[in-house]
Amino acid sequence: MKFNLRGFKAVFGFSFKQSADTLSFKVTTVLVAILLAGALILVNIFGARSAKPEEDSAAPAPIVGEITDNSQPLSAVLTENIIVLDESGLGPIDFANQLKGNAAFGAVKFSSYEGSDIKEAAESSDVTDKTLFLHIIKEDGNYLLETIFPPESLISGSEADSILNQLIQVFEAFKMEKAGLAENQVSLFTQSGGYTVSSLGEDEDIANMVVKMLAPMAFSFILYFMLIFYGQQISKSVSGEKTSKLVETLLVSVRPEALIAGKVLAVATQGVLQFTIWIIALIGGLYGGNIIAGSMYPGYTNPVITFIDLLKDTIGQSALSLPAILISILFFFFGFLFYSLLAALAGSMVSKPEDAASTQGIIMLPIVVSFMLSYFVPLSGNESFTAVARYIPFTAPFIVPVDLLTGVVSIPHGLLLLAVMILFTAIMVNLSGRIFKGLILYNGQKITFRTIKGVLSGKQ
Repeated sequence: MKFNLRGFKAVFGFSFKQSADTLSFKVTTVLVAILLAGALILVNIFGARSAKPEEDSAAPAPIVGEITDNSQPLSAVLTENIIVLDESGLGPIDFANQLKGNAAFGAVKFSSYEGSDIKEAAESSDVTDKTLFLHIIKEDGNYLLETIFPPESLISGSEADSILNQLIQVFEAFKMEKAGLAENQVSLFTQSGGYTVSSLGEDEDIANMVVKMLAPMAFSFILYFMLIFYGQQISKSVSGEKTSKLVETLLVSVRPEALIAGKVLAVATQGVLQFTIWIIALIGGLYGGNIIAGSMYPGYTNPVITFIDLLKDTIGQSALSLPAILISILFFFFGFLFYSLLAALAGSMVSKPEDAASTQGIIMLPIVVSFMLSYFVPLSGNESFTAVARYIPFTAPFIVPVDLLTGVVSIPHGLLLLAVMILFTAIMVNLSGRIFKGLILYNGQKITFRTIKGVLSGKQ
């Protein structure tokens, strides 16, 4: 395969400046980035507002507690004081002493209220918008603990639930002490534990399951829309170059492969750069909005950020590592470049720029079929197809970046797959250049597959 990129640098520089150094490109990039970031900031704020529990000014709102699987460990609390109404009959419980080793309760004051009327207790001068009531009662031989908000409380329901879980553990330890258990026995009974039920070979990791379903779709949609936005632009640009009166003169100093590669890489770089700015804006809006919403509504965390943190703790060892991220970005770029060269190939096959739309099926059909195969076949559990599809240039861009990010594919294997993708991209550059050069003289004439076959074989 003869491969010469003489003149590539000049073509790339001129084409990139021509497409990226325009007012429309700059305005669109900046405006969309601002809208995306602003929209996510508003979503965080309204989400935090809707997540705040509704308050009933007529009476405090109780939260009946039990130790739940979704309770979160406390790092800090907004609550300043907790008033205990103890009707258990077990005697006074020193919550402050039991929790003195817990940093989250370092600034929390505990006090007792003599009585059982919650509304009366809520009228005490010690009650503020950062007060919680803990009500302990005994019903039918069982003990019930509940936390209660005073009117106009600033404390979130999730914080109250997490605090209640901590207080329940202290109460359970107190009951065991009252039963005469030794200190080491109490410690043994109060140690936290958990269990899972799974079948051999079954993926019990919910985070991995969600990523397996959503990540390929997200990558596929990004690639799909990028090709929709820039694919036709590449086709028109290449077909327009064919009809230029200066193309014969241009090809004297620039190789056809260099012309195709330079123009396509310029548009591909512009597209990746633009989408990268938009993705950074999305991430900035997500985390920035979470910080703003958290300052307005303490205790709020965006569910997406919670899931990302969970994902980091549950997926493979090489997942989300810096090498995996870099290789994924490179693979995604060369995958986009491969399909962009396919768009250039389609543009080389038309005799007039106006006919570029008629060849879009050459681009769209492989994209749609590859997406369907890459997404739905692996979901059915067909791992043998996925292993082969990673080496096919049409399906690999939809599979490999996600597999690298989730740790399914190791770093050395990812480098091998990247080398294969680069090889197929180079072949596509050569193929597009040969067809482009061979069909220059077919302006205004109908081009058939027989004509293209003759060009590739050197007979025309």
